[in-house]
Amino acid sequence: MGLTSALNTAVFGITYNQRQLDVTASNIANADTAGYSKKIISANVYFDGNGNVAGMNATEVRRIVNEQIQSDYFNSLADTSYSRQIADFTDRLDDIFGTIDDKSSLSSLAGNLSAALAGLVNDPGNYAVQKDVVSAAEAFAREINSSYEQIADLRQEADNALASQTDSVNGLLSSIEDIDEAIQNATQSGVSTADMEDERDRLIEQLSGYIDIDVTKNDNNSISIRTASGDQLYADGQASTLTFDATHLLQPGQAGNSVMVRTPGGTQFDLIASSKSGSMQATAELRDDILVEAQTQLDTIAAELSLAFSNVNVESTAATVGLDSGFDLDVSALQPGNTITLDYTDSSGNPQTVTLVAVDDPALLPLDNSATANPGDTVFGIDISSGVPATYITNITAALAGTGLLVSNDGSDNLRVLGDNTAPTSVESLSANVTVTANSDQGLGLAIFVDQRAGTDLFTDALEGGGQRLGYASGISVNPDLLADSALLVNYQTTPTPNTTNDPARAQFLSDALSVGTKHYDPGSGIGSASTPFQGTLLGFVNQTVAFQGNQAEDAATYANSKEALTMNLAIRYEQSYSVDLDAELAFMVQLENAYAANARVMQTIKDLFEELLNIV
Repeated sequence: MGLTSALNTAVFGITYNQRQLDVTASNIANADTAGYSKKIISANVYFDGNGNVAGMNATEVRRIVNEQIQSDYFNSLADTSYSRQIADFTDRLDDIFGTIDDKSSLSSLAGNLSAALAGLVNDPGNYAVQKDVVSAAEAFAREINSSYEQIADLRQEADNALASQTDSVNGLLSSIEDIDEAIQNATQSGVSTADMEDERDRLIEQLSGYIDIDVTKNDNNSISIRTASGDQLYADGQASTLTFDATHLLQPGQAGNSVMVRTPGGTQFDLIASSKSGSMQATAELRDDILVEAQTQLDTIAAELSLAFSNVNVESTAATVGLDSGFDLDVSALQPGNTITLDYTDSSGNPQTVTLVAVDDPALLPLDNSATANPGDTVFGIDISSGVPATYITNITAALAGTGLLVSNDGSDNLRVLGDNTAPTSVESLSANVTVTANSDQGLGLAIFVDQRAGTDLFTDALEGGGQRLGYASGISVNPDLLADSALLVNYQTTPTPNTTNDPARAQFLSDALSVGTKHYDPGSGIGSASTPFQGTLLGFVNQTVAFQGNQAEDAATYANSKEALTMNLAIRYEQSYSVDLDAELAFMVQLENAYAANARVMQTIKDLFEELLNIV
């Protein structure tokens, strides 16, 4: 190697050492800076035709990042944010419903009402015991009201959170657009982009918590960002824009607005529908599904509680015409939402159940089988808007035309349903379940609870207007007549002979309504399924609902903890892949200083040799 080549090597070595010293010093200075990745110098040595060093490029600063671990970590952030948001809200939801052992929970208050009614059975004429029942009913109704409103507040909180999240995502996309443009400009100018790429990664990391995204790095060092479904959020240096219209008053059962995205090219899509995870997906799911389901559970409790006390069975009487036998039923007391149940055996010998549901709006017809919770019945809607029982029977006759039964008016405006001896078909039972409209002389039923959302109305479970059941939990209240006269809990008959104040018949009916009678409950409440809905007592359903909320919160917390553990593990591995090892960097700096000094000595030696040569000349 000639002196010139040796000098070039030493000069380039010093240049490289100095650049590496600068980068190493930066690594050391930023060792504790969040998101800072270790940097190294990428050097390229060029040789002339004689194999001598002709030049060196030591300007490219590269980051040390494991991109596979980075991708896994970013992807896990969406799942963790999703699960943590769900766990937070379901934990608060569980607090609203309380636990079975909590004295202020729905379960405990329902138990208190049941115990008060049981006490009334034993001492029906005791005014203090009557007042205990009224007080227990008031406490239960207030707790249902309060729980419903608290859940409504959670829904509103979730809606507001979506608005805030939308603003945050727009801000992150805008910042990514700015830093991506700066990276492009720096790349074209030959300036290091390593620190700017760190900043871009930090923005993507934040964005990953809101939405599950797919990030692609392009050949020109820019990136593209798409949703889990492949819709564009950022591409070709331009960010899409998110819009969200907050719903200032979410009505019962009403889904809130979604987050819409408009791409720079003008394409629009629904961000929530295009996502599968992330805090925004969780927030929308809470607002429109999980919290709505909880309100439905409260509506179901309120509705079934009212119906259990206020509805009575109207039994039919046996009827025979020639060889055909069946039953006659008074249908004059039907109100919207009330039902008639018919059990019969068809011509093939198969047992069948038909439920006729009274409606006041013929536009609701026909009804499908989901109109009742019973998975084994066939449902027909019956128009009673005329108010004329004879017309009801005409409509029922038309509805049952395909059953093979003989359906008619008995001549006194009662519904007659007979089996057909020649078919053959047979009628097993026929009854109606109707809501009492007065406090006495209509059987043992009593409307302990009424609907006070718009005045004071009887709750009949009418289907009109979206269904009286929808949102009923917000308006259930103790009947003002009962508040004024607690003896109504006992006095159920004025004619022909008034019952005495010591008659336990009504008290027993009301007590049994809570803890004895079983039925199917609306699977739309999330308790059971359409094919196997929950079947049991009203107290059992309340307890099951409280347990459901506790299990849901526990499952959500377990899932969130597992996702957080995974993300924490990936975060540690990710940080280890890019973080600065301070001891290693300090040791490397010593090596660089020694190398710098060695190159300097080489240059000094070459300088001395050149001087000797000049002196010889």
